[in-house]
Amino acid sequence: MKNLLHFVFIGILSFNSFSLLAQDADNPENKPMVSVEQMPQYPGGEEALIKFIKDNLKYPAASFQKGIEGRVTIRFVVGAEGAVSDVIVIRGLDSLCDQEAVRVVKLMPIWTPGQVNGKKVPVYYTLPVVYRLQKNTSLMVTPHLIVDGNSQPFSMLQDTLRLKPTDIKSIKMLKESDATAIYGALGKNGVIVVETKTAAAKRDSAISQDKPVYSVEMMPQFPGGENALLAFIGNNLHYPIADAQRGTQGRTVIQFVVNKLGKVCDITVIRGLSPTCDAEAVRVVNMMPTWEPGYQKGVPVSVYYTLPIMFKLQR
Repeated sequence: MKNLLHFVFIGILSFNSFSLLAQDADNPENKPMVSVEQMPQYPGGEEALIKFIKDNLKYPAASFQKGIEGRVTIRFVVGAEGAVSDVIVIRGLDSLCDQEAVRVVKLMPIWTPGQVNGKKVPVYYTLPVVYRLQKNTSLMVTPHLIVDGNSQPFSMLQDTLRLKPTDIKSIKMLKESDATAIYGALGKNGVIVVETKTAAAKRDSAISQDKPVYSVEMMPQFPGGENALLAFIGNNLHYPIADAQRGTQGRTVIQFVVNKLGKVCDITVIRGLSPTCDAEAVRVVNMMPTWEPGYQKGVPVSVYYTLPIMFKLQR
């Protein structure tokens, strides 16, 4: 990895096919053309194409740790019916990045096909895909590192003995509001989420058996988001009188399951403060409305959720 990472950017430099000589509009054999009057269009346009690649492209773990960055140039055919085919690498970066870029292009939905004289025709399309590690050159800050759902020191990402590249299933970077919405203040400098192959296999096995899991692609969300969750707790939590008189204050940590229907269940105290504070925290969690469930590969699943609830006396 090159120096200190501030955050990872995976994106596209350009979405226009390279300008090449136009082919004859007469194409009796229906062969792919290089340039036509109306070029193929991704559904929703360039912004939608950027979002599709951003949402689906994953930085290969080994390439990420080696600090490999640059451009993979892909060429493919958008057929007369809009289907993507004949995907090839015409300028590679490294084998893993090349394979990932090809994989994502093959996931693309049906395009609006190119046309010549109002007739739909197959067209070659060239797409540069960029892998970039952006270095921090000013403030010496690092993203927060999460490995298999647990916080780890950032140095672990560079320690190939503790975290072998071959053991990593995926690496995902969360930035700005996406990071703070899930991890709060810990996400202010971004969050790197690493999932190992072992954890992924255990999770997939649990999901197949309809058991709760600790980490999914999209974690459960309280209706209205984190601020709404804090407001709900603030409006409903009552300080037990006896604890307030004794000056008891601190944190009760609650764990519960948000099932695939969004219902809160299986509430337990995993770190207590006092019997009455703990009971009050459980009571409030029991009152929660239906959540947006967690999702894995687009399918709702049951997910464990850990929530610290503070009892603090006003001075």
